[in-house]
Amino acid sequence: MWGKIKDVFRRSSKEPLFTRTHDGDTEMQVAYQSAAATFDQLDSFVREGKVPACCVKLRFKDPVASKKLGEERFLFLWVNIAEADPDDGDAFFGIIFEVPAELHDWYPPGKYVHFRRADVYDWFVNDQGKLYGGFTLRVQRSRLPDNQRHLFDEHTGVRQWMEHQAW
Repeated sequence: MWGKIKDVFRRSSKEPLFTRTHDGDTEMQVAYQSAAATFDQLDSFVREGKVPACCVKLRFKDPVASKKLGEERFLFLWVNIAEADPDDGDAFFGIIFEVPAELHDWYPPGKYVHFRRADVYDWFVNDQGKLYGGFTLRVQRSRLPDNQRHLFDEHTGVRQWMEHQAW
């Protein structure tokens, strides 16, 4: 799996970076729980409108894998939050921005989506290279060898991984 990540780094920092996770991945489950427990921080960033890069990780049906395997399969995509839904305090509008080419017919970059707080698996705020949240990104990065982490940071645009206490 990490060989694929290294290949992505070699190809282009503009290409989406995707990794497989399994339902039983306990580190990812803890990351999802951490994101849910701290969602109010993201909500305040969004409603204050001070930071341009507020994103959430949402689950979508994977039509290619579902058809190929004959069963429902899902994938996670990062969505840039455009705005809070003014009519619903638990809902937001976002824009899909990073999608593998083979899924563009279903989830084209630039497509608007409406989602609820309960749909969010992770979130992050990137404030000029300072990353808040990003719990699943932190897990992905921690699984890389030390000498590859700077490539991950470059790919994600992170210069500093902020500790929760610093928020």
